[in-house]
Amino acid sequence: MFRPIPEAAFLRRVPYRLIAAVLLMLALVVAVILLFSLEQEKLLLQGVTQGKTVPTDLFPALWQSRRDLMLVALIVFLVSAIGITAVITFLHYDSTIRTLEEVKGLARHILQSIPTGVLTLNRRGIITAINPSAESVLKRASIDMLGYSYESVFTEGNPIRGALDAALRSHVYMSQRDLPYEHRDRTPHTIRVSTAELTGDEGQSAGVILQAQDVTEWLALERRVRVAEKLAALHTLSAGVAHELRNPLSAIDLNLHLLEEEFTEQGGAAKHAAHYLQVLNAECRRLSVILDNFMKFARPGVIGLHAVDLPALMAHIMAPMQFEADERRIDLEQHVGLDIPPVLGDETQISQVLVNIVVNAFHAMPNGGRCRITAEPRTGEGKRWVAIEVSDTGIGIEPDDLPRLFEPFYTTKSSGTGLGLAIAYRIMQDHDGTIQVSSVPGSGTTVVLQFPVAVDEQQRVVVTS
Repeated sequence: MFRPIPEAAFLRRVPYRLIAAVLLMLALVVAVILLFSLEQEKLLLQGVTQGKTVPTDLFPALWQSRRDLMLVALIVFLVSAIGITAVITFLHYDSTIRTLEEVKGLARHILQSIPTGVLTLNRRGIITAINPSAESVLKRASIDMLGYSYESVFTEGNPIRGALDAALRSHVYMSQRDLPYEHRDRTPHTIRVSTAELTGDEGQSAGVILQAQDVTEWLALERRVRVAEKLAALHTLSAGVAHELRNPLSAIDLNLHLLEEEFTEQGGAAKHAAHYLQVLNAECRRLSVILDNFMKFARPGVIGLHAVDLPALMAHIMAPMQFEADERRIDLEQHVGLDIPPVLGDETQISQVLVNIVVNAFHAMPNGGRCRITAEPRTGEGKRWVAIEVSDTGIGIEPDDLPRLFEPFYTTKSSGTGLGLAIAYRIMQDHDGTIQVSSVPGSGTTVVLQFPVAVDEQQRVVVTS
């Protein structure tokens, strides 16, 4: 797939130094043989003519014999030189071809092995190369892309097409930019894309190279880490603040009751005063609920993890939720598989998480809708899980709000405290589980809870947070 950049001149690829050295050695050998033949001829002539008169016609014949000998030596030298040059050139060419194939094979194996998706285009926009990682990221087979124009592969509005348009037509390249990308199953993903100019052997532009990585899970993990860091920093502070507020709030509540009793003993308070007392009592109760949630968030306490029968637990929770769903004109659907294994958890806290998620789904559908709850076993990361999915057809959540859903005191509701999902997130952490939220504004929200399967139904683990 890749090859070294060739040198400019063809003769530079010929091993002329080696050929020159071999030819010099051949010339020396031929010269020695020629001199030896001449010397042998001289000795032979001296032996034949010793003490006699040399005939005059012997010298032309002698010179003709020497010329023939030198001509034969020259022909032998030229034929040998041509043969040796051809053999050396062929061997060098064969060695170069083998080296080139090894380099191409190494480049091909590297390209196929790297986890980053790589896609290349020529100057006409034809896709010329794609590695398996790119197939996995783009969820497209190479046979459907190789040899085709990128405009026919990626539709108008596709972020990959926009990146390739900018690189190929305007020579505007991007580096490590996160782009939203939807697979053919309409699943939203985030792809980190980089583009660069692809140069040819002459150093000129030969097209565009695109690198792509699916960073959806990375970004989700980063968000979870950031939320966990924020929660860890707030745990100690929130516990102290909740404890300090509890005492004055209790005192206010007690004195309000005493004041109300005193007004009653004196014949009742004025109409406005009674209304003020009711408002104060209601706000005190609201503050008490907020502090209760605050304490649950700060110090969930000790929980006992054991095998929990999720289908039975969900049936118990959904029974009272059905009445609220009927009042809100919501179609509440429940689909639980028959092969759901027990999960490792605490019934009370799992119930708290499920009720919180379902109530949020109800609130997202003020004009009615459909809430679907499913449970199924899954396998991932070397573990067995039970996934509970709660989806609604409500107003959805804006993309800017999704990363902050589990932050304490962050809420999109006018009357919310912003602690419900933070507590749910903390409970899922204590259960060694995960919670993921995906949403499309105007189309609804889906929350997926994953609980680890209990290996031993008798297993009991005490977790202290």
